[in-house]
Amino acid sequence: MAAQQQTPGQRQQQTQERWRRPGHAYLDGVPLLEPPWSVRLGSGPRGRPALEVHNLGLLLDVLVAEPRAGRVLRGARRDGGRGGGRESVLVWGRMPTDGVPPGLVLSRRGRGLCAAEASGIAGLFWVASAGGRYDRVTAARADGGTERLRVRAGWSR
Repeated sequence: MAAQQQTPGQRQQQTQERWRRPGHAYLDGVPLLEPPWSVRLGSGPRGRPALEVHNLGLLLDVLVAEPRAGRVLRGARRDGGRGGGRESVLVWGRMPTDGVPPGLVLSRRGRGLCAAEASGIAGLFWVASAGGRYDRVTAARADGGTERLRVRAGWSR
């Protein structure tokens, strides 16, 4: 029996299914995050896929898909639990060329380590969130390299 050809839509659905985290809710292939965080897929220049990152509805960042992503760690923000919520951190970036989301470790003043698991979005981007107050994030790529960022306040530019 010959193998059936997949349509582009079927291939995209398979890619989205591959990176979904068990026990997490998704809508149109995008993970549903706890408030105040949200992300949305959009279109960038020349129709390339783009990821919008929001905090309480404020647009924090837009990542546009690149053929060969160099840096995988793009941004990290914290929210102090305004409006009675809990303190949390959101980290995001581009999917490495090997297609494996980076391993993430959050820390506060070099202590209080917390591992965070990234959820892939459309095979091009990833996001991770964790409860708590952290000021640094380290991303470990499958090639052994690491990238670090300071976690900024959610509303800052």
